[in-house]
Amino acid sequence: MSIFKIARYKIRPDARDAVEQAMREFAKYVAFELGDTSWITYRDAHDPDTYVSLIRADDEAADQRHREAVGTKQFVDALYPHVIGSVEFTDYEPVASSR
Repeated sequence: MSIFKIARYKIRPDARDAVEQAMREFAKYVAFELGDTSWITYRDAHDPDTYVSLIRADDEAADQRHREAVGTKQFVDALYPHVIGSVEFTDYEPVASSR
């Protein structure tokens, strides 16, 4: 069964360009290196320093590979110094889909 997580976080305004570049690099990494997971991030239209990331893994093993991947560590190292407060992770279970 697929695993779904949402990560919510706010960053320092002066770090937006660097963080968004790290996001683009991480998205490419996930696409090319972690085929059994996906990752997408949205910026809040009314608060551009606030983001939400949607993470999907095919199963527990894929989720673990994603969390332990070198590219994930690099992204976390680029992101976390700029986060205001902490990153809030929440696990979700699918209920309905248009797909």
